[in-house]
Amino acid sequence: MPQYRRQQSAVFVFTPDAELTAHSLSAALPAPWLRHLRTVWETRPGRHSASSLPTRSLSALLPAFDPRITSLDHRLDSPHALRATAEPTTPFDLAVAAWAAIDVAPHLPETDWEALLGEHPVQWHSEDLDLAHLARAHVHSNNTANPAEAVWSVLPSLLAERIATTGLTLAGHAYTGWLGPTQPDRRRRVYLGPPVELTDRTGAQGLYTPYIEFHLETIPGDPQVRLHADLHMARFAARPMSYIPRRGDKPATLSALLHTDTGFLTSTERRMLVQAELTLQHTADGSRLTWAPRISRLLALLSRPRYPAPDTLRTDPASLASSTEQTIAAWATHSTGMRYHLPKSPDAPSTPDVRKSAEHPAAPGYQPRDHLEVFDALTPLLAPLGLIPVTAAHKAPARTRPFPPPSARIPAVPRPHYQMEHWATSPRTRQALHLALTDKLALTSEPGESTDGSATYSGDDYTLTVHPYDPGSLTGGVPRSAHTDRAARRAEDDRARADHTQQIREHVPPATAPRAAVIELDDQHYFGRNQLLDPKASFKANLPSLGRRVQCMRPVLPAPDKASKVKRYPGTDLRSSDIERAAASALDALRQIGYLPDLSQPRGITGPFELITLWMPPAPGNQCVPMILRARPGTPPTAQLMPTRGSNYEPEIPFTQLPEALTAKRGRINAYRDRPALVDFLRQALAPDSTTDRIFLARAATLRQRDIWPWLQDTHLTPGAVHAPGTRLDQPETVPTPRKPGDLPGLRIIRIREAADRNAVAHLFGVPYNEETEQRTPGNGRFSGLVQHSDTVFYGLNPRPDQNQTPLNVTKLDPARPQDATWSVHNPRPLEIVTALLQDGDDPAELAMYVQVLRRSVLHAANGTVWPWLIHCADLMTEYLV
Repeated sequence: MPQYRRQQSAVFVFTPDAELTAHSLSAALPAPWLRHLRTVWETRPGRHSASSLPTRSLSALLPAFDPRITSLDHRLDSPHALRATAEPTTPFDLAVAAWAAIDVAPHLPETDWEALLGEHPVQWHSEDLDLAHLARAHVHSNNTANPAEAVWSVLPSLLAERIATTGLTLAGHAYTGWLGPTQPDRRRRVYLGPPVELTDRTGAQGLYTPYIEFHLETIPGDPQVRLHADLHMARFAARPMSYIPRRGDKPATLSALLHTDTGFLTSTERRMLVQAELTLQHTADGSRLTWAPRISRLLALLSRPRYPAPDTLRTDPASLASSTEQTIAAWATHSTGMRYHLPKSPDAPSTPDVRKSAEHPAAPGYQPRDHLEVFDALTPLLAPLGLIPVTAAHKAPARTRPFPPPSARIPAVPRPHYQMEHWATSPRTRQALHLALTDKLALTSEPGESTDGSATYSGDDYTLTVHPYDPGSLTGGVPRSAHTDRAARRAEDDRARADHTQQIREHVPPATAPRAAVIELDDQHYFGRNQLLDPKASFKANLPSLGRRVQCMRPVLPAPDKASKVKRYPGTDLRSSDIERAAASALDALRQIGYLPDLSQPRGITGPFELITLWMPPAPGNQCVPMILRARPGTPPTAQLMPTRGSNYEPEIPFTQLPEALTAKRGRINAYRDRPALVDFLRQALAPDSTTDRIFLARAATLRQRDIWPWLQDTHLTPGAVHAPGTRLDQPETVPTPRKPGDLPGLRIIRIREAADRNAVAHLFGVPYNEETEQRTPGNGRFSGLVQHSDTVFYGLNPRPDQNQTPLNVTKLDPARPQDATWSVHNPRPLEIVTALLQDGDDPAELAMYVQVLRRSVLHAANGTVWPWLIHCADLMTEYLV
């Protein structure tokens, strides 16, 4: 693999002398409107918020009403509550009247909102904004960019509109731009043409199209606001759906994009897409999709063309893929887990439909060459606006080894002996696990027979005994209620789950010591197709109290005939991928009963050392479970839950005992109601009175919200000057003096932000670079390691996963090569590492590399993880929050 000493991200910044004048209009919502709307809102029964109007649907409706409207501020009293690039051609009060009738006051159907609002028309004010000047005119006290509100509201839409007008030439093909919906966080998408149909080798069909999302981001201590231009793929259904997954305990939902060439409300609108939501409802006649409230109902009320029938998106999505003057086109957006019926084979049209299904044929991810192709195409278009690419970054000068030595990865304790149960009825699944243990994990099967059929395996690090267990009907699924009434259906499902729980407790004997249970279990698609409830949640909720840690593994099926391209495991009729899967399941089960690495110490620290973090996953019922995690060299990690009213004292427990505590519903709080106690819990985790050398890993997305620790926000984080958790920083006159490293001896605080945190962390790609000319040269590729952005901000990237073997010549932007879209591509997404608080003499690059090394220190996976191993293991434990 080529060595790239420079890394390029698809990010643009303004030049120091840039000028970008944008014609903008702004308006305040008339005060009589707000007074009347708030008065009637307070009288609505069952409103979800007593203080604020339901503005989310209005924000989504306005761009559909007229694409010239770019944003609606959540502060409706603001003099610039509305922003637009041109004055709407249709009376604005028409949209607000529909919103008031549907969302604000449906309990007052006799109100003539059009007449009531028309008495006080909106007054638009024109202004010319120099967005470049407003982006750099001010910085926060910590020297972080502080662009004016107008920059956040106008710039992403301005650029999306520009690309929608000019289009892009990518891979020698001219792409047209379709303006996408404005997101609630003011991001704007531009879709590169209409969806393209794709059929893979199995006959699975789907639609897909690339899109670019423009959004603004900041980095602590960087005075330049950064414009991200992220390339993504939108996938849509083309075949009837066989399965729509649920998320949590809510009904299954579906998102759709709506489109009309002639406008939703008038015939003078420009081409754009609007996002709407649907909900899957179960009735006596089966399942059907219905439009969800808010934007869907509003558009159905206001649109001039005929609104599509919602359930048609599920049963015949291809029929809605084009629009006319009388109809609206609709595309059902694919999400992870959705399945589609395969068409009947043309060779046997008379055979019964066995309702086989498949996933979407277009796989996610783009190659580095695709991302940089878009980046290079945008560069000349944005240059006249004063936006230029950020300088390619350097690798960080750290001496810490990218991989810890093997001896440091194994706990320095006596050789452990683990116990594992294998719940399986298929001999083929048992064979796969045996081959995984002996071949993939290099364990030696010890000779000898046992009375219960158990087998013992030995390795360099541990001994493992596998006990066979026949689960009987426990893994077959729980019958789902078909009752038409939702409440009755839920009650019957709850009774069925309770009966299944009782069966588990009657048939599974308690274990005297913790052991793993690898359970052969079909996936959620199987249970959904057969109208069954997935029993996995029951196993997760009940087996920990019986001394078992749960690891589920799909049944192993025979490999296709030898004529297929599926790779077989030598000497068997099994897929090689199934052996890899069985090995991964075994390692993941071992992780849960104590097969964890020993913590290595950072360079320069020789005495006692602790790695500490606070993880706060959500739990059912709008609750969360704060947990303090600690790791020390030479000892297993520990966990501590937060005391609650039901448990006034929570001791520090071994990490492997966490499943029992989580399934017993200990430590669950309401983050808003119990915020003071949560802040005190976090302060104790920092151990401000201790002198032990310690590193606290702070996840930005968890702790900067809800005023838990505002100092971690980009706008406040100042390295070397820390404010305690809970300190309000929005009132400068009351802010206390920050504490310095000498006030907190031994404490280091490192903030980490992952790519999934609102895509705030950009992609990075290795590029050849001429150091003399300081210019990129042709070529690109993947790389791994640590990249330095500033003295305190670093980016860590893991190598490409071993199983991702996509050829480098694959490109998903060439329409002449449609089958390239079926390849799954690994998108390198870095972890942002900010050395927020260090002690005198610490090297920021070494500590950042230490955090990066912790992402490659897990024993249960060959590839790097998103989080450092302590947080990664805690994240996996949240499966027990059921």
